[in-house]
Amino acid sequence: MKLKTLAIVLFVALSAPFVQAAETEPYVYTGVAAQPENVKDREIAGLFDRWNTALQTGNAQAVVDLYAPDAVLQPTVSNKVRTTPAEIKDYFEHFLALKPVGQINYRDIHQLGSNVAMDSGVYTFTLTEANGKTRQVQARYTFVYEQVEGQWKILNHHSSAMPETQAKHAGK
Repeated sequence: MKLKTLAIVLFVALSAPFVQAAETEPYVYTGVAAQPENVKDREIAGLFDRWNTALQTGNAQAVVDLYAPDAVLQPTVSNKVRTTPAEIKDYFEHFLALKPVGQINYRDIHQLGSNVAMDSGVYTFTLTEANGKTRQVQARYTFVYEQVEGQWKILNHHSSAMPETQAKHAGK
């Protein structure tokens, strides 16, 4: 009986590292976010659609025009924080070469006042390389919008690639 118990204990003890070493896949959002039910939230959700449409024009200035003059951009594919319209335009001149098409996978909208709102969640971009090859990049995002002279403008835009995906690729 002691030998059988010892064998079981040894088996469990020796197999535990193999279970822990099994590679787990990072969580990936696959669905498309539903449109909000609240009318004001739908208006804010539509601001992403407006921004995404501007991206697809390939015109960096059209994108920059959606940002407030004092906006801050913390972009997905650059380590540099952009704090002026010229810096934001520089970022998008490079990013737009990838022909980005975004899709919201998860979102949470908060009205922060009568003229300020926040939309945060997860989006996925399909990017097309110069050779025609496409890839998808999923990132967490936050847009803070403010009404400036009656128009919604992006005051702050933060976007960061999913950390589990980044860690997985860094380890290869």
